[in-house]
Amino acid sequence: MEKKIEIAKYFTEDDLLNIFENLSKLETAFLREAKMFFQIGGKNGHIHTMDLFTSAIINRSISLMRGFVTLAKENNYISAVPLIRIQLDNCLRFYATTLVGDYNDTFLKYLSGVHIRNIEDASGIKMTDTYLVTKLDEIFPGIKNLYKNSSGHIHFSNEHSFLQTTIVSDKERTIGTRIGYYDFYSIDKKIDFAYNMFKASEILLDLTRSWTVQKLKVEQQLQK
Repeated sequence: MEKKIEIAKYFTEDDLLNIFENLSKLETAFLREAKMFFQIGGKNGHIHTMDLFTSAIINRSISLMRGFVTLAKENNYISAVPLIRIQLDNCLRFYATTLVGDYNDTFLKYLSGVHIRNIEDASGIKMTDTYLVTKLDEIFPGIKNLYKNSSGHIHFSNEHSFLQTTIVSDKERTIGTRIGYYDFYSIDKKIDFAYNMFKASEILLDLTRSWTVQKLKVEQQLQK
């Protein structure tokens, strides 16, 4: 019986650049989606509160993706990685609008400064981040774990504490530390970060597409 030999996959800078390119393609997809829902109904179409909310989410998303790539290309991942968590925040905020009974009322409350966590869904449950990410994980398995892991990069934590510290000599019980700007992460880790940013952005794109479908139904009812 012939023995199967598995060849390990070694990631390279080209793999990382490929993810950056895919993030750029997502930006184009977001813009295309916005154009689609604004054009629904043609000249007789209406501008809905969700048009405004979704376009604001899309603008923020594009800025975050561009910011991530800019920082990553400078090897400033300590600054880039928290943007993954902020992109997930976009996902939760948008998802919340799909759970309420009246998205117009929710939008007005949001504009007035009411936090999403203090707004109830259609079942009367307050939409805290924990509640939203738990429910969203049922649709996109793994997002809850990504949310938890990326949150560790927002506040100073063990994710940052020893990046610049190494044991110089275990025998002599000495350590070395560096102060300044350094490229701390391996290529595998960088690719992991970039892929997570891509997935968070891709999930958000899928969510925003739900508004295009919903608006089409609403406009068809309004124009009857």
